[in-house]
Amino acid sequence: MKALIVEDEALVRELLASIVNREFEFDDVKEAGDGEAAWALFQKESFDFVVLDLMLPKLDGLSLARRMLEVKPDIRILVISSECDDYTLREVTRSGILGFVDKQEMSLEVLFAAFNNVSVGDVYYSEHAQKIITGMWENPDAYYKILSDREFQVLRLIAQGHSNASAGAALDISEFTVRRHKHNAMKKLNLSDEASLVRFALAKGVVKFKGGLDWTEVTHQKH
Repeated sequence: MKALIVEDEALVRELLASIVNREFEFDDVKEAGDGEAAWALFQKESFDFVVLDLMLPKLDGLSLARRMLEVKPDIRILVISSECDDYTLREVTRSGILGFVDKQEMSLEVLFAAFNNVSVGDVYYSEHAQKIITGMWENPDAYYKILSDREFQVLRLIAQGHSNASAGAALDISEFTVRRHKHNAMKKLNLSDEASLVRFALAKGVVKFKGGLDWTEVTHQKH
């Protein structure tokens, strides 16, 4: 079996690789410091187990995981990230990723449990992540349950700083339609103005900024 560790922080990457090398019986363990480098390695070699961060340079971890799963649906992916919020965890659970560890909970005990479970195809979520997921499932007013796809897309674009006109151009709809969807979304979420909309989007992880750039994709589906 082959493993791939994808993490842009060198010390964290070396720690994860050393644990996998020392404690688990993999034939080969490779490392990558950004998403594009990891994708290039993946295209050359057949990995069975991947550990990755989400906030990666060049290609974010969620997009990378989706690419890998499209090519190899049975690949076992474990995410280790500080981005532990409603939006991120919902996208992770929907994508086919088997495990998630909040970096705030990254003890050796948690890492061993995560590696042991995910490397053999079982599901593992650290305690904080489990609590967030359970809360979302149990909340009838969760944003993804009450917003339409288009309302969500408009909300994200406005929260990213788009004007009504540029949001309309991005979605190929009129400015009037953008205003209508924005009004409906804010009413459903009980938000009074665009400032509260931005605060909501940031709190839920609907938009994420690293170095001034938003890395999340404008995608949303209701389930």
